Amino acid sequence: MLLAWLAQLPQVFDGHLIHLEGILSVLKQYIFWGIFALVLVGVGFSVASARPRNLRQKGGGTGVAGSAISAPVTPVASQSMGEQAASQPVDPFDPNATRILFSAEPARGAVTAKKRVETVLPAGSSAHLICVAGVNKGSRFEVSAAGITVGRDPQSDIVITDSRVSNQHAWVGIVDRKAVLRDLGSTNGTFLNAQIESPVSEVVLALDDTIFFGGLSRDQFRFVID
Repeated sequence: MLLAWLAQLPQVFDGHLIHLEGILSVLKQYIFWGIFALVLVGVGFSVASARPRNLRQKGGGTGVAGSAISAPVTPVASQSMGEQAASQPVDPFDPNATRILFSAEPARGAVTAKKRVETVLPAGSSAHLICVAGVNKGSRFEVSAAGITVGRDPQSDIVITDSRVSNQHAWVGIVDRKAVLRDLGSTNGTFLNAQIESPVSEVVLALDDTIFFGGLSRDQFRFVID
């Protein structure tokens, strides 16, 4: 009987070995899939944790930009036009300036912009410049063929003491029975009929033209024919 039991031992061991091999195979599969599941869970967790961090970084950048855009602007105290004008420095008067404009109103009766017709002097007539405003107001100056000079120079035929007038400012004379006004290269220009934006160098005068020397100054002259 003992011998019979001993004879069966190899078969018993073989059965157990086969059974153990099956169990080990199943365990290997469980271990493999368990490790694979852990890897997947770890990857998913890493992705999920990284996404909120990126959102916080983006949100922080937007917040900075938003705060920069919405930063309050310090209001600047407003000033009236009168206060601004009073605070502006006043430049001293420069008599040698290239161009100086005087804002005084033209004298009453001065001729303003109009359609001009160059005047030919009738036979036997005479031409004059009448001072209608300024220190020479009421004075008459005859315009001859030789012409008359206008300027600040005391030797001029018409002396104008305004500092805007050059020493030898202009000349007026008769050429081919027409009165011609010629600027002599003055600093501040010669103008007709308050057209302060259009200085003249040489022009044939028309009846009732008003002449300004050096700008819209107080000395104004009207061309007339007697």
